[in-house]
Amino acid sequence: MRNYYAFGRGLLAGVVLLAAAVMARAATPGIPLAAADSSKTSKGRFTAGLTYGNNSLFFGRTQTTRYPYLSGELTYKLPAGFWGSVVSYDLFNTASFVDETDASVGWDGDLSKSVDASVSYSHFFFAPNSPLLKSAVGNSLDGYLGWDWGYVYSRLSGSCLFGGAHDAFLILDNSRYFEINRVFTPQGYLSIEPRVSVLAGTQHFAQTSIERRPTGNGGNGNGNGHGGQGQGPTTTVTTDNTRFRVLNYEARVPVTYTLGKVAVETAWRYSIPVNLLPDDVTRARSYWTVGLLLNL
Repeated sequence: MRNYYAFGRGLLAGVVLLAAAVMARAATPGIPLAAADSSKTSKGRFTAGLTYGNNSLFFGRTQTTRYPYLSGELTYKLPAGFWGSVVSYDLFNTASFVDETDASVGWDGDLSKSVDASVSYSHFFFAPNSPLLKSAVGNSLDGYLGWDWGYVYSRLSGSCLFGGAHDAFLILDNSRYFEINRVFTPQGYLSIEPRVSVLAGTQHFAQTSIERRPTGNGGNGNGNGHGGQGQGPTTTVTTDNTRFRVLNYEARVPVTYTLGKVAVETAWRYSIPVNLLPDDVTRARSYWTVGLLLNL
């Protein structure tokens, strides 16, 4: 397991250095970033990303403590649509440098002019005593089917969690893509894709997190998620976690500026959880991220 944390540290550091190098290249006169995009290639392509988020969220549920994070991602995609990726996360309010590393493989592509689809598998690695709700799960199978209606793009996604807590989810998204060309430079463009979502599923992962929550001194229920070896859980196990029902409503507005191989995105979303388990402290709140994406 120690090797995965070392790889995660290297990934975060490498993405930071790569971002700095590409931004420096972008600032150098006479080196157009868009030059390589002018020719089609049948080879695979690497994509690197660096993202900051103000808090973590997992299937509509979050921890009591706010955990801002920095993530680094490296993806390789083949022309046929097959891809593999590794993502590492550093939570700012923990002692661990790398708190989570996800390894994923999958396929996505167009089934027709208006229909696209995806299937993927992910395995998660966590630092010891991770405070994340997600640490109750080891694996995920995911897929979606999307349909472009012209004015609205609809996507139905399904996820199955296993390896620890086991849960199933369905997510219905509806979005609309807008693009503004020739922003700042003739090659730059701005894209906006507002989206509304409804999530339904079970909540074994949330129940597991609640049971791990230590009572601390006098049962203050601070929900930091560490240990869980002390005075036991703060709640009584309930069968509500096995019921498949609506868990969350969400609105999201990502705004992306793209220039050649570089894209900068900021996204705001507002999440409204419903049908909470007893002692679940998740509440409606805003989340935002800002990220840098490099197509290599």
